[in-house]
Amino acid sequence: MKEAFRAAIKNIASHGDTDIFPFPFECHLFHDEPEKCAEVLEHLHANYEECMSTYPPDMIENLSQVGYTGFRWAAQIEPFWNAYYLACVIKLAGQIESQRIHEDAETIYSYRFHWQEETGKLFKDSTWRDYKKRCIQLSYKNPCVVITDIADFYPRIYHHKINNALSRLPDPGDLRTRIMGLLSSFSRINVSYGLPIGGPASRILAELALVAVDRHLKTRQITFCRYADDFCLFCKDKSAAYKTLIFLSELLFDEGLVLNKKKTRIITAKEYRETSKAFLPTGDDKDTSDERKLLNISLRYDPYSPTAEEDYENLKAAVGEVDIVGILGREVAKIAIDTTVSKQAINAIKTLDPPLQGGAVRTILDPSNLEVLSPVFVTILRLVRSVYVELLENDRDFVDSTLLSLHHEASPLLSIDLNLSYYIQVIGQRKSQVKEELLVELFETHQSPLLRRLIILILADWQCHYWLSSLKRRYAGLSSWEKRAFILASYVLGDEGDHWRKHVKRSWSPMDTIARDWFCNRYPKNKKMPI
Repeated sequence: MKEAFRAAIKNIASHGDTDIFPFPFECHLFHDEPEKCAEVLEHLHANYEECMSTYPPDMIENLSQVGYTGFRWAAQIEPFWNAYYLACVIKLAGQIESQRIHEDAETIYSYRFHWQEETGKLFKDSTWRDYKKRCIQLSYKNPCVVITDIADFYPRIYHHKINNALSRLPDPGDLRTRIMGLLSSFSRINVSYGLPIGGPASRILAELALVAVDRHLKTRQITFCRYADDFCLFCKDKSAAYKTLIFLSELLFDEGLVLNKKKTRIITAKEYRETSKAFLPTGDDKDTSDERKLLNISLRYDPYSPTAEEDYENLKAAVGEVDIVGILGREVAKIAIDTTVSKQAINAIKTLDPPLQGGAVRTILDPSNLEVLSPVFVTILRLVRSVYVELLENDRDFVDSTLLSLHHEASPLLSIDLNLSYYIQVIGQRKSQVKEELLVELFETHQSPLLRRLIILILADWQCHYWLSSLKRRYAGLSSWEKRAFILASYVLGDEGDHWRKHVKRSWSPMDTIARDWFCNRYPKNKKMPI
């Protein structure tokens, strides 16, 4: 298991624990002290039952916005237990991959397991774009296309189906029992279904859950492609498409799953290509729009690559040939945005020079544009946080005033805790009295550990001694997430914090202790909180 522990820690340190929540500060700890963190995971493994009882996995659940009016539950697991969960799945991931339809069949494009030591990546670089391009190729050979996806996929996966699939692996050992115990602890009381959404461990298990469906389709020589819960099936005519759709529905029903009625359609191959033309390589037709060019640029960039500087310059040059602000302007002029194009355009802003970044940021944060951009609000906040320090002073002032006005006007965008968590991160980039008052108010009026933990770290970073000293007396009533953040924040209190830590450290878990040890060496050097 040692190698699996190290792989899990490296993956999380390099890429975060989920792609939904803000990175917890434990990701920095995993990066700085991987061997010590691996020792903690070994302790969890050797004392699994005792640890599950003494300090069981704590999980934050929040709604995540999907589209304009849709929502789904997402979960952030306590970081060390999340790493342990990932390590257990990684240990079996090779066996799980061996059960899937081989990638050479060009059928299943999602989350093909392949550990990459140098980068800490778990999956091969097959993307949604690769899936779409393959579907376009198949549409030229098949006149009729069924497009569909599974409704509420992750929350509906039955645990006993996962348990059965794990038991059929060549050598699951006792990891099957441990994984199932973790899944049970992550679920709501008396509920035996659902995988935590957002992390790679659940993605691997979700792929395992669909192995039987994939093989049934393949055995019956049905031409199809799948990426996670999205299916495209290719047929000779509408009648065959209808029968194939019924067959897929029956297969999924046997797994406790159903298709999304609103997203299920039978269309002609020509219609499919027309709606997917943004994924065609540039030059395949007369469309040479900036949107097409942008979608054909890979924005993935590895700063640790031996050719990082050259790669970045090439990326900047490619993005420089596209009018990013123009694309955003056209998107916000629509009744409903194309989220794929909008996200790509927003992420491309990172490569622009600061003066151009400022103009682009003003476009996406313009109050008249935010409503139509609401499905990508988190993407906007992530972008703004990443470029904030590089913006010109007047652009930072614009960001601050715009975001503060969202709170004062009780914007619906801030009614979702997950959105609010990213909002708090951006607010925390620069101190002001108005912001300090806002964060204190949010701490008192919200119960989400996700929000309160961020606020503790930001106010500690701002040296708000008076507030931290008062909160110290309420430590016992804080959640485990907030308690660990306060352990770090207590270093701002100097001798008062030292005395407090000596008094309460006996109540700490091994995870709290290693976080304290790491931070007591880090804080004297830079006096910064890991926000």
